[in-house]
Amino acid sequence: MRGFYSQPSLGSFASCRLCKSSVIVLACITVFAGAFSGCASVSADRAAVEKISVVPSVIDFKGVVVGQKNSQTVKVTNSSSDPISLKSLHVSGPGFSLPSAKAPVLLAPGSHLTVSVVFSPPAAVDASGSLVISSADLKTPILIPLSGAGEKAAPKLSLSPSAVNFGTRAIKSSTSQSVVLTNTGNLALSISSVSVANPEFSVSGISKGVSLSPNQKLEFQVWFHPTAGGKASATISLDSSAGLAPVKLAVAGSASTSISSASALHSVTLDWINRSSSTMGYHVYRGEAQGGPFERLTGTLLETASYKDTNVVAGGHYFYVVTAVAEGGPESPYSNEVAVEIPNN
Repeated sequence: MRGFYSQPSLGSFASCRLCKSSVIVLACITVFAGAFSGCASVSADRAAVEKISVVPSVIDFKGVVVGQKNSQTVKVTNSSSDPISLKSLHVSGPGFSLPSAKAPVLLAPGSHLTVSVVFSPPAAVDASGSLVISSADLKTPILIPLSGAGEKAAPKLSLSPSAVNFGTRAIKSSTSQSVVLTNTGNLALSISSVSVANPEFSVSGISKGVSLSPNQKLEFQVWFHPTAGGKASATISLDSSAGLAPVKLAVAGSASTSISSASALHSVTLDWINRSSSTMGYHVYRGEAQGGPFERLTGTLLETASYKDTNVVAGGHYFYVVTAVAEGGPESPYSNEVAVEIPNN
């Protein structure tokens, strides 16, 4: 149909001609007293076990940082054929609480009550207690064991690698290396600022406001964009919440005019597939960072599904996308992205 077309899929391949490398694109079980898992009631009274089901039967909060809190949900079900009136719900033990428990409450047969148990340790010590469920319809209260451990706050961020060296690159090239930031502490942290002391270096994939939970990793890219010959170096600083000292990454590289003279040996050829018969032509875009921004390389519409980019720099790293233009002018979204790295020589 006129005016409709499919988004092109970039590349059976994108390659560097006259160079040494190329890029190819292409129901619960009832467990009685002493159980530690499953659907169970912890009580010596068999009648209580048959009437009330509590899941889970044991609550362990493991490690919680002092000043923080964690919560777990308990489901209390009336497993009998008669209504049961729960007289009270309360907890014992340091740091345990029931902020939203409501009692007394009448449980109809088969109905359930959801209770949230909270642990906020007052000190960096082990704690134990019980969730106590009392009812006049039960001979003895039901006790659910509670346990937890308080931990001192230990915020920490780590970088791998701890330093980046780009070696020698061509002037006006753009090259990236990946770095992994890991929250190796026990507190959730957010990045408050990212600073780079030298404009010949930049970062992508990380920004102010990014949050990391304990043990969470974030991979980002460090870029080197030399504009003049000679050596360059900088320190990339990542500031975070919790009053930590900035995490610093040393970066270095150098640029050579002799490498840029090899640029004439290289070119990038793009081929793509588009099955729409309503396409009038194509535009090719190029960027120097993953995800753009992209600059259009074609001044007029291409009539064939291929393009040769001869304006590349040795040592450069480029990202290409293609759009299809239908009759009347509508332009499709970007195709898939293709990355090409140009050799240094």
